[in-house]
Amino acid sequence: MTFSISGQRVGRIVPLFVVAAIGLSGCGTGGSGSGGGPAEISASQQGLYEEAVAAGGRANLFIGSSGDERTDQLIERFNETFPDVTVEYVSGTGNEVTERLLTEKRSGLDNADALLVAGMSAYRNVAEEGYIADFAPEDAALFTQDKSSYIQNAAYSFARIYNGVCYNANNVSESEAELLKTYEGWTDPVWKGRAAIVNANGFGYRFGLSHWVYQDPELGEEWLKKLAALEPTVFNNASIASPQVIAGEYDVLFNSVTQYGAWAHRDGVPLKCTTGEYAPYYPSAAGLVEGAPNAAAGKLFLNWLFSEDGQEAVQETWSYTAARDGFNTPVIEADWWKLPDDRRPTDEEIVSKNYSQLVNTFNSEFGPEKG
Repeated sequence: MTFSISGQRVGRIVPLFVVAAIGLSGCGTGGSGSGGGPAEISASQQGLYEEAVAAGGRANLFIGSSGDERTDQLIERFNETFPDVTVEYVSGTGNEVTERLLTEKRSGLDNADALLVAGMSAYRNVAEEGYIADFAPEDAALFTQDKSSYIQNAAYSFARIYNGVCYNANNVSESEAELLKTYEGWTDPVWKGRAAIVNANGFGYRFGLSHWVYQDPELGEEWLKKLAALEPTVFNNASIASPQVIAGEYDVLFNSVTQYGAWAHRDGVPLKCTTGEYAPYYPSAAGLVEGAPNAAAGKLFLNWLFSEDGQEAVQETWSYTAARDGFNTPVIEADWWKLPDDRRPTDEEIVSKNYSQLVNTFNSEFGPEKG
């Protein structure tokens, strides 16, 4: 049986939470990680592990995720080191899981140990109502946090998600692919009749559009109108549009996120992703929930997420770019996978301030979505 939030598939259901991993026996404390065995853990993590198991051995997560199968894989990696903690989760868009968490907390229900969603606006909303606990992951100091990517002792970003363009490598020539490495090249008439675009309604997709239209003075609304002149087909999510690009129904998908290229590379299908002259990104963050039913389990998972092993797992499953300082392993080993050296965080204040205007402008210029 499946469970959904606003029509999104969430996975297998057990009364309230989706079971994503099965607790196993034993306690792993050695090994190398990287999917090949349990990673070494600190004394503090060992203490949290024992406390979490004693408190029932269950971690309940609310996750704004890119797909349950990949989330299951992430949790399997966690369970290689902490097999006696069963992780259960609710997933959906960032907006959906945040609203569900707020609704449940306002009703007096304490069902979540940790929240993992993209962007910081969700954490500010939850923190304002007193539902984010005072906690910093033990390796938080090893992450350089942009000013808008953390709330001190509450929520911290562990990865970066880059907005860009994806294309069918079989249908786009090398010279055309070079066009996609400049934002002016995105508006070239060569893409007319061949393009799709993700609209501003999806939570993560508003970041890239906000950056290009409101944060970059050299682009702005005139650039957006040039993109609209290509008459791209509008979708509300890259998860719907990218398979159609892979199938050859469209050659390019504007306003996607680059992890779709990483997933396609691993699956051996012809989808590549890139950005213009600079790569705009937004954070994927995590925080401990106030009143967590198993706070030790929540802390254990968050500490692991920020560890080297957790960062590897984030890249190998979700294909987000790890944010830990000095972690230089690329998301995938491919000659075309290289982000520009110029990487720019999207200012969430700009996103929030201009969101309504962005949606109205986009809908006016591009028309209704297809799916």
